[in-house]
Order: sequence, then C-alpha cells, then structure tokens
Amino acid sequence: NHQGQNHQSGPQESDHKMTKAPNAGRKVLVSTMKNEGPYLLEWLAYHRLIGIDEFCIFSNDCTDGTNLILNRLDQLGIVKHYDNPQGPNMDPQRSAYSRANKLKWVKSADWVLIVDADEFLNIHVGDGSIDALIDACGTPDAISINWRLMGSVGQSKMANDPFKGDLVTDRFTRGSSFEEPENGLVWGFKTLFRPAKFDFFGVHRPKWRKETEVEPGKITWTNAAGRPMGDQYLKRGWRGNKENVTNEFAQVNHYAIKSREDFLLKRLRGTANSKNKGRIDMEYWDKYDINTHEDSTIRNDGVRALMDDWLQDPDLAALVRACADCSRRVLDYQLTVPEFRTFIDTGIFESMQKIND
Repeated sequence: NHQGQNHQSGPQESDHKMTKAPNAGRKVLVSTMKNEGPYLLEWLAYHRLIGIDEFCIFSNDCTDGTNLILNRLDQLGIVKHYDNPQGPNMDPQRSAYSRANKLKWVKSADWVLIVDADEFLNIHVGDGSIDALIDACGTPDAISINWRLMGSVGQSKMANDPFKGDLVTDRFTRGSSFEEPENGLVWGFKTLFRPAKFDFFGVHRPKWRKETEVEPGKITWTNAAGRPMGDQYLKRGWRGNKENVTNEFAQVNHYAIKSREDFLLKRLRGTANSKNKGRIDMEYWDKYDINTHEDSTIRNDGVRALMDDWLQDPDLAALVRACADCSRRVLDYQLTVPEFRTFIDTGIFESMQKIND
C-alpha cells in the first residue's frame, strides 16, 4: 500500500537506478493544440529528452502563429504537423485522435502517449526516461499515470520570452494531492499504451469498439506503480480511485492555468469581448489553482539547451518571436477591461455585473 509513503519528497529510489532500462521500441506522442505557441518548444524539448521519438501534432484555429511554428518544426524534421480544421459542432480532440489512429506510422508505433501541450509526463524512476517507466511497470500493454494539477503559486505575470524567459517547469512547483483529492478532477489520468492492442484512441485512455470482445486478462494495464488498474477500466473510466491512485514511478504534471496572465490568454483565445461574461470562467481557475503540495521533481536538465539548438534556425526563431509578441499584444488589449486588470493585479475577479451596479 503506497499510502504510507511520503509523496512530497523527491523521486522514489528503486533498483531501476543502477541499470539502463531496455529500449521499449518506437514511442510516438500524439497531441492536438490551439494557440500554444509560447509554451510549445519547452514541451517538445522535454518530451524528446525523456524518450519520445516522433511527434504527431494536430492544430486548429490558431491565431497566435502556433500552426506556423509547427509547420517550420515539421520542415526541420522535429514534428509531423497536421492541420485539423473544425466544422460546427466538431470536437478538435476527437477528430485529431481519430485521424492519428488511421496513420500507419502512428498505429505501428510500439507505444503511444496522448498528452496536451500543458501536460508533462514526469517520471521518477531510473534515468527519468519512458523506457525506465515501462520497465519499472513490468512492460505491460498500458500504463495510466495520474495527474498532479499544478497551481499558479500566486504568480500574476506571463514569462513568454522564448529565448530567456523562465521555463513553465521551473516556475510552477506546487500542486494537488494524491492521497486526499481537492476536487473530482484531481485523480484524472493519462495513458501510455501499445496501440496494437486497442481499437482507437481516447483523450485519457485507449478504447475498443463496442463489438470487440474484451475479456479480463486480455491485456495488462497498470497504474504508475506497476499495479493492476482493475478490470472495470476495460469498459470505461478516466479517473483513478483510492485503490489505484499513485505517483510512485511517474505522474503527469498538468499546468492547466499557469500564471494569471497566462490563464487570461488561454481562456480568451483571442477575444476581448467583455460583454461575454462566460469567457473567463473563474470556476475553472479555482478548480485548477491548487498549491497544497511542493513538487519540483520534474527533471528538465537539457531542455533549455535543446530549445536554444532549435532556435538557431532563423525562420523558427522569427516565428517564435512573432508569436510571443502577438500573445503580449492580445493580453495587453484584454487588460484594458477593468475586471481583467483587477484579476491580474489582485487575483480577485469581480464580474462586470458588480462593476455596472
């Protein structure tokens, strides 16, 4: 039982420290994004360094140049980028994963990881690599890894200078609990899995078609401590429970909000329509701004060096600079709205309603 362990301390020491884990094969990360330009390079560099071989990235409706950055990264051979235009009532994630599932180079990978641009797979065993995690879990068919929702640590400002701004993984070092969930989202998980064993890709876990017979024991599915997730997940589920929640070998650091400025940018996605009260949803902020546990276990050595290496390309550097500039301008425009300005300055959101009264 892992309850007794102190999860606030550093990575768990284990026998896996000594030897390099065997190569688990070709590992592909699948993701879909919109307006993630200011954070993209850190996220890519980090996942490349822990062992992702290829990136399958979809983007839709970007207004900050994320798609242009991805096009250049594609030309440089760093990612494969697909435009994922959305019609009315379409879901960008589902359409992207459905397309990824039809791509031979993705489907034939040994392992697929599906995470968003604000999620970082943080591995505590061995050398911190995906191979080490797979090895520590006993090389199963799927490994579900619980979130740690990372809070804002009270920070108000965006750090979006791509050349010397602070890394997201350095800035936000407090998050949610594994033992006593602050809310129902906290025990969510993401899954690293063998695509050959499943019919299609879901946001949190792979799935089977209704007509596929899935007998218990057909696959081995563990949590991030190498213990069985439980047969109920063969049918459905995207959250852990008291029996299986853990961060013993790994966790997914989920930087959903970052600073107050970053959050404003994320929520508004390019509109400064202050009449549209619903656009900044403070319920979302409150749900994700959890800072109860100190956690700086994520190993990001080498991330800045790899980003700098990529930024030697003048075209990429120009696009990244333009994206940072665009993000700043959009944000400055939002901040002409008094309620948003107050939120950035104080952390308190007074709705327009009260101001008008």
